[in-house]
Amino acid sequence: MQRRCRMNWNQLRYVLTIAEEKSITRAAQRLYLTQPSLSLSLKALEEELGTPLFTRGPDGLEPTYAGSLFCAWAAETDISFGRLNDKLSDIASGRRQLLRLGVSPHRGNLLLPTILSAFYRQFPSCEVHTVELSTTLLRLQLDAKQLDFIVDVPSPDTVTYCNELLLNEPILLAVPRSFLPRIQPQSGALELNALSGEPFILLPPEQMLGGICQKMCEQAGFLPDLRLQCSSVERALSLAAQQLGITFAPLIFAQRQFYGEELCYFHIARVETSRPLALVYPRSSYQSAPLKAMLELFRIQVPKLYGL
Repeated sequence: MQRRCRMNWNQLRYVLTIAEEKSITRAAQRLYLTQPSLSLSLKALEEELGTPLFTRGPDGLEPTYAGSLFCAWAAETDISFGRLNDKLSDIASGRRQLLRLGVSPHRGNLLLPTILSAFYRQFPSCEVHTVELSTTLLRLQLDAKQLDFIVDVPSPDTVTYCNELLLNEPILLAVPRSFLPRIQPQSGALELNALSGEPFILLPPEQMLGGICQKMCEQAGFLPDLRLQCSSVERALSLAAQQLGITFAPLIFAQRQFYGEELCYFHIARVETSRPLALVYPRSSYQSAPLKAMLELFRIQVPKLYGL
């Protein structure tokens, strides 16, 4: 005869928390329960299931085979229940909804005024929180489910996240004006190999932009004379503006004329120079009507705002 189990939602959450914490004591603290009450709840569930869910290992409590199966099912059920709640909230008429989006500060200045203005014409009762941080911090907040989506370079985690390409963002050279007499540019584009003897300010190669720029120099037949390395485009441009070296910058900085009095921006001749810009959002998340509308506005407006 098949065993029927009458567990509740709290028990699913209890088991998942114990598995994450590997300790009933720590799980109880996180759940705001007493240790004895959590132990009794786990014992009652194991008796109802007819099998232990955890065993003690060298690093704390570890799921048994049955416990691993239960945890996998409980995690899927928790996600499914969350989606259902989101859908029910979406259906509830007149309820104020919250959207949370992340974007880098320089992109936010260009994109958000136009897109949010159009969005509020459709959904005047929505509340939108914008977070403007670096790629690393935006990804951490997305992982922690503190953001609904980000507008940034694609995530390497293509299992968890959908990367929807918006455009390939051109990369330009930012040249200190004091360098122009010896470089003697003939047009709006520069040959990269003509700069092989000049000092450069670059991002680390492990960052996407730094890796792309390093590869462009190698394609042009030289290793850049690295004078300074820094972790953000804004810092690289500020140092280049002090006439310390040449750097690379996405098109958006040239459009906004960052340090326009101290720097000249040039396209790069005969080298593929771009990086992808994408909408990045969790594959498992339910998309409400306002979220779908916001994503669609980014799809339509971003290429227009970049002039591409």
